[in-house]
Amino acid sequence: MNGPTAQNQPSGHPWLDAATRVVIQVGFPIVVAGALLWWLLGQFTRDIHAIAYQMQDNAVQIAKFVDMQKDQLAEMKEHTRELREQTNIMKGIATQQRESRP
Repeated sequence: MNGPTAQNQPSGHPWLDAATRVVIQVGFPIVVAGALLWWLLGQFTRDIHAIAYQMQDNAVQIAKFVDMQKDQLAEMKEHTRELREQTNIMKGIATQQRESRP
């Protein structure tokens, strides 16, 4: 048998040959741990990006909310001024009525 054997026959997938060599050299548990770590870091990075995007959106929404609250506060202060003016007018009317009574 001078033809290629199963051990020295090149596979059609170079990545498979490289993966097999890595598994043989460092051991299956290490390869599995490395693959899990790679996957977890990928998930962690994706989650961190999602959290950062959500926090940025929250900051925009909070800024809008604060602006709305400022507008409402300004409106409430304007109402308070109006009520004070009306109260002073009513006090003036009440005082005039008391003074005009015999």
